[in-house]
Amino acid sequence: MALFKHLPDALFAPLAGANRNIYVNVLTRLHALFFGTSAALLPAYETVRSEIEEVLSDMTLQNWQPEEGEESSLDIPNTQLGYAARAYRRLRQCGWLEEEQDSYRTRVAMPPDVGRLLGNLLEIAQQRNRLYGGIVQTIHNNIVQVQLNPGDQAAALSEAARQAREFFLHLRSLAYGLREVSQRLRAEHDPRILLGGFFSDFVEEFLVADYKTLYTRDNPFRYRAEILSKVRSIRFSHDARTTLPQAYLRQRIARSEAEALRRVDDDLATLEQVFAEVDAHLERINEFRAGLERRVAEAVRYMDKTQPGAAARIARLVARAALADDATALPAPHRLMRVLPLSSRSPRTPISPKRPPEPERLRRTAPDPVRLARQKAIRDYLARRRLDPRAVEIYLDQQMGSRPEMRAQEFCIGSVEDFVAFSHLTQLSHLTRSGESGRRLNRRFEVRTGTTRIDTEWLACRDFTITRKST
Repeated sequence: MALFKHLPDALFAPLAGANRNIYVNVLTRLHALFFGTSAALLPAYETVRSEIEEVLSDMTLQNWQPEEGEESSLDIPNTQLGYAARAYRRLRQCGWLEEEQDSYRTRVAMPPDVGRLLGNLLEIAQQRNRLYGGIVQTIHNNIVQVQLNPGDQAAALSEAARQAREFFLHLRSLAYGLREVSQRLRAEHDPRILLGGFFSDFVEEFLVADYKTLYTRDNPFRYRAEILSKVRSIRFSHDARTTLPQAYLRQRIARSEAEALRRVDDDLATLEQVFAEVDAHLERINEFRAGLERRVAEAVRYMDKTQPGAAARIARLVARAALADDATALPAPHRLMRVLPLSSRSPRTPISPKRPPEPERLRRTAPDPVRLARQKAIRDYLARRRLDPRAVEIYLDQQMGSRPEMRAQEFCIGSVEDFVAFSHLTQLSHLTRSGESGRRLNRRFEVRTGTTRIDTEWLACRDFTITRKST
């Protein structure tokens, strides 16, 4: 895997050994020394050793244990300076630190890949809350600049895609974090611990941050629709799709034309996918949030019913009665407990069962004659206008008689059946699909269409001639 080509093999050995807590504190201080805002480019060896000694001076080192792979030397005493020397050698041996000679001085550097890894680990440990509004606002501004000037603002598109990936990753981690808090609180049965964990783990860690603005007037996702619209406009703009890959090459974001095209497509697809699916992720987060709130509400209701302070009030009243000379002088409370004890009338009276309905004989009503007549008329109408090759054959025999041929203008139409048969005379060849009667009709007659038209008061069609075939 390419990851292990950039990191030493024994890099995580100090963080997995018996003295890992000591090395965590040392690396945290060294990260500020190497990558802080006022850090020197290559601090001297003495400066690094001094930082390590200062960290170890605030810790108890009686439990320092030798580790596998650690350099052992008899000339290193078991003192604060000796432990600092051991820690420095261990970090240099595992690849966290590197030495360089600068004239007569020895300077120390932290490899860049190792420094980035340490920065990410420290960011995870600090668990800083992300501000949704700032991230979405920055992405929106970058997309606007890319749309206005794609040739000069190609780097803004790459940066917007990177921030969108981090933003999407943060939403995923937030959902997983809520799930972990939910499982931890659901496993807790003590109401007091449950409430304390709810406010410390859930309210302070998740809701006090920018998450609470998701459903306010200043909702950071109010730019979501505009971002999607602009990204899709860029994706389907010929000028932008031509200019952006060239700008990626010119600004060294990509090394080849093919890579530039792929990077532009990936960045635009990432932006569109993240903001198109953000509602689904927020819905999952809200489901976890609602579950936690229901769990805490049930705990509060349970605490209110069980009266946890009743036993203490009874104990104080009994102690006062034991010290008093006249017990009758003690003020008797009207009601010692807010909830009365159980009695024969405490259980809820069940609701008496309802009387089953009386059986009723079903009576068949006579059909409406008007409805029956209407249904019969509809059936007759559909039967009369239904195409039947036998009806067409009967119509031709009646109209033509013994004539060998007959033109369209010579046919007579006297009923609905005649009109249906006449309107299908030009389609005799299609009636072969209707079975044997259609094939017999085509064996007896054939149709030839003409070039003129027939226009009457009732219909208009092209002229045709029906010819009887010789048998």
